[in-house]
Amino acid sequence: MTQTPIISIRNVTKRFGSFTALEDISIDIRPGEIFALLGPSGCGKSTLLRIIAGFETPTEGDILIDGKDMTEVPPNKRPVNMVFQSYAVFPHMSVADNVAYGLKMDKLPAAEIKTKVAEALKQVHLSEFSHRMPDQLSGGQRQRVALARALVKRPRVLLLDEPLSALDAKLRDAMRLELVKLQQTVGVSFIMVTHDQSEALAMADRIAVLDQGRLRQLADPVTLYRKPADAFVADFIGRVNLFEVTAHEPGSTTATVASLGEIALAAAAAYPEGEALVLAVRPEHIRLTAGEGPGVPATLGDVAFQGDSSIVEVTLADGRSVQVLEDAAESARLMQLDPGAIVTLEIDWTKAAILRRSAL
Repeated sequence: MTQTPIISIRNVTKRFGSFTALEDISIDIRPGEIFALLGPSGCGKSTLLRIIAGFETPTEGDILIDGKDMTEVPPNKRPVNMVFQSYAVFPHMSVADNVAYGLKMDKLPAAEIKTKVAEALKQVHLSEFSHRMPDQLSGGQRQRVALARALVKRPRVLLLDEPLSALDAKLRDAMRLELVKLQQTVGVSFIMVTHDQSEALAMADRIAVLDQGRLRQLADPVTLYRKPADAFVADFIGRVNLFEVTAHEPGSTTATVASLGEIALAAAAAYPEGEALVLAVRPEHIRLTAGEGPGVPATLGDVAFQGDSSIVEVTLADGRSVQVLEDAAESARLMQLDPGAIVTLEIDWTKAAILRRSAL
């Protein structure tokens, strides 16, 4: 049975003068999911989040929450709450007072406020910090105060604007897990804006990839990574090597590719003849061996050690640079070779894909 969307974004366009920030965006967000708006800076993701929150009004289109049209409803009347990138906790208030602030503005009884604040602080594991001031907390703890303040009002949807970008890498990883566990506990739909692909892939149930105000693809993380809609999505989601397709007939199982020559593919792409196409190959779908052999000849470049794996850069005969992902054992062997050593690439063509250069 299809779930009724908690939020429906219907044909939303937003213009600022002659600039179009969003163009005809339609998305349904399900109850209880973590949904990510992902894209480069200036793609329109934060504008869309602000439209959902009510801080911006769409030029065209509608926003429905729980089936009710919220397009003209002010932010404080919507069943959503927003956590900003900067946390925006009040520095002169204790943790408990920060969390209680919205409830006091709603003029709830003091006993009810006390109970709800205690519940919210317990949810984010800050009960013992209720009397501390924000400057006595770490960045991650202040982020949890902002989350508690948003959750205490029991919103139907929690909006997160780059929620982890101000944290250091280790704390960011820890907070990802905390947010996912918290969402599973409270059952509130999360809509998060991020430009961090790994953050979206690790946390979200579904991801909308935006670019230049348009929706490029909406899918779960595995589908986005393995079956990108076009070259932009493939390049934005993880690492990928993109090669220009110079000749490809619709229905044919072969293609002529810059730097690689004629190749055979297990599944042909049914794109119209003459359309700009690229071949996408993920670094983990290339095997690298020392010396000459069957495959694509190359020379060894830099080996970027990353612990349990390494990104190895090689150069093809025409000067094209290609990235290969190797495990720790193979990386150690490659590090023993001199830069410029002859190597051979064996590409898993069953994992390669021909894509449109652009879906626009």
